[in-house]
Amino acid sequence: MKITEEKLTEFVEDRFAYILGKTYYRPGKKVGTSGILDEENAKYKRSIDEGLKKYQEVDPDSRPGYFSEEENLSTGLSFQDSEGRIHKAYAPKERLFKGSEDFSVGKIIRAKILGNFTDLNDYERKAAGEGIGAMGGWLVPSEVSAKVIDMARNLACVMQAGSFTLEMPTPEMRLVKITSDPTAYWVTEHGAITESDWALEPINLKAVTLGVLVRSSLELLEDAKNAGSALEASMAAAIALELDRVALLGSGTGEPRGLDHCDDVNLISMGVNGATLTDYDDFSNAVEDVADHNGIAGAVIMAPRTFYTLDRIKEGTTNAPLKPPQSYADLKKFVTNQIGVVDTQGTATNASKSFIGDFRNLLYGIRTALEVEFTKQGGTGTFAQCEALIRCRMRLDVAVLRENHFTKIYGIIV
Repeated sequence: MKITEEKLTEFVEDRFAYILGKTYYRPGKKVGTSGILDEENAKYKRSIDEGLKKYQEVDPDSRPGYFSEEENLSTGLSFQDSEGRIHKAYAPKERLFKGSEDFSVGKIIRAKILGNFTDLNDYERKAAGEGIGAMGGWLVPSEVSAKVIDMARNLACVMQAGSFTLEMPTPEMRLVKITSDPTAYWVTEHGAITESDWALEPINLKAVTLGVLVRSSLELLEDAKNAGSALEASMAAAIALELDRVALLGSGTGEPRGLDHCDDVNLISMGVNGATLTDYDDFSNAVEDVADHNGIAGAVIMAPRTFYTLDRIKEGTTNAPLKPPQSYADLKKFVTNQIGVVDTQGTATNASKSFIGDFRNLLYGIRTALEVEFTKQGGTGTFAQCEALIRCRMRLDVAVLRENHFTKIYGIIV
């Protein structure tokens, strides 16, 4: 494939941003979306990566996932279980997947379904030979499935905002959260230190199943070589959307409990029947509420309607764009359509909410790696219609470590 100079520049920017551990390589363009990862562009990717090697050698800390075990335990958070074992929690830029960037789970699925492995590299062929499922499908090895999980982590707003990922060694795992802080006192010589109260409460991570089931025609898989990459990307996107929804809005019944149902999250109501945003005061108050509990709010996650309503706020006299206060300007802004605009607030039925806080205090516990199985025989019409059913499954839970380091603004209407 012959590419233009402009496209080559886009490829280089994409790979350079990836090496620096960034999510975007230019405004609005996510890393990995330039097409550089497509099979037909493999030769360009190899050449660009070879030329950028020196950056990887000079600044390895900017390349998430390329740390030694000892270094990994010293970054982000870590937890110790009752048997004294240390479990590392991965920060947003740290990768779970340690293998080759050329590796594609989607390509392997396509090859396994079609029985044609000619397009796989050596690493992919090795992985393709492991793990036969109950339906004659393919169970993704744990070190391999981390690739799709990392793709989902890169897409999920909550994870971009700062949340951590913890691999769960058992179906249930107990952590603790601080619900009130102790107080320090100055004392005179021989004086007694005043006793203060502080409180810890257990957090029980209990893995719940999250699944994705898709159907594909065998003709499509046969004729479109990039069908595997498209499948991999779509699975990651579907998982990412649900990771966002459950961390923010999860009910805790049959699914993890999110911020919307946490008892100690700070609350700001827009009124009995909701109200339209006309300034940034509520967001400034939300940051202040977090600061009142010794937290530092670093990000806000909101619905697209809320973001663009704020974007269009004007000054009353000049009609010029209203300058936000520093408290709002300093927040990283994330938008997800997983936050709806159909909440009921009094007489309003078009209300929405926003979440502001320190998202480093939100943790995803992942019990098992991604499991992928497929069948060309099961399911209604699958065999007769020359189709394949592809199922992805993983188990996880969500924990909020400091609930009062978050604020929810609710009742936002237009």
